[in-house]
Amino acid sequence: MKAAVDRADDGESISRLLRAWRGRVDARTVRELRGVFPRPGRRLSQAHVARMTGVSEGWYRALEAGRRQDFSERFLLRVAEALRLSEAETLTLFLAVSGRRPPEAGRDRTDLPRGVQTLLHQQVTYPAYLSDGAWNVVAANALMGEWFPWVLRPRPNLMRWALLEPEAREQMLDWEDSCARVYLAMLRVAANSNPGNAELRALVQEILDSDADCRRIWAEEHDVVEHRDGHDFRLRLPYHGHAEVRVTSHVLLPIQRTDLRFVFITPADGWAGVAR
Repeated sequence: MKAAVDRADDGESISRLLRAWRGRVDARTVRELRGVFPRPGRRLSQAHVARMTGVSEGWYRALEAGRRQDFSERFLLRVAEALRLSEAETLTLFLAVSGRRPPEAGRDRTDLPRGVQTLLHQQVTYPAYLSDGAWNVVAANALMGEWFPWVLRPRPNLMRWALLEPEAREQMLDWEDSCARVYLAMLRVAANSNPGNAELRALVQEILDSDADCRRIWAEEHDVVEHRDGHDFRLRLPYHGHAEVRVTSHVLLPIQRTDLRFVFITPADGWAGVAR
């Protein structure tokens, strides 16, 4: 039986990784352990990590043993800090223990990977933009600003524009079915996937408080939609002289910033009628 357990632990289990990460930290260099008696030697113990993360030794031991517990994001972040984990190691810890990525809180919205910014601004064929988890548009290329000037306004938000602005109902044809119902279904997924996101909760509440049509659709519908990747919709924009065009949206997740969506819009019917 012991041999079977040892063989199972030969792989890169989170237990093995946690022991290795703990073993490389010199306890004598840890500020939180200064003044602790008996004075710690070089080896960082489970008791030390428990003290540094504000939990019992048994609670931390359960994590390192790979026993399933209700480990909070805050606790896992404290463990990552105590063990001086890199960004990739923190990601591994979160995925192995909770099945989710670490929170992106505190990251500057304008701190965009250079490659993503370059790809966005060198895209001169299609409108393209980056939005965050609450659909704030954090960057857009020049063509997006020409098609949809609202993205050039202060703190543009896709949901707020599409669901509350009168011009959206004129520019997005079949507004209720192809826009409002789909976007509200997306908000329903996001709000339930991330109930702790105060900005998302406030956005949903603002939309429902501000518009009777949205309140009615929200109350009568139970559909859920994760994204609009591959969805076709029809537009009538000043950029195209108010001629009707049919377009398709494409949604990508930048690997360096999975909290962002990279969205670009292509003509669904070729180029006819799209050029200005």
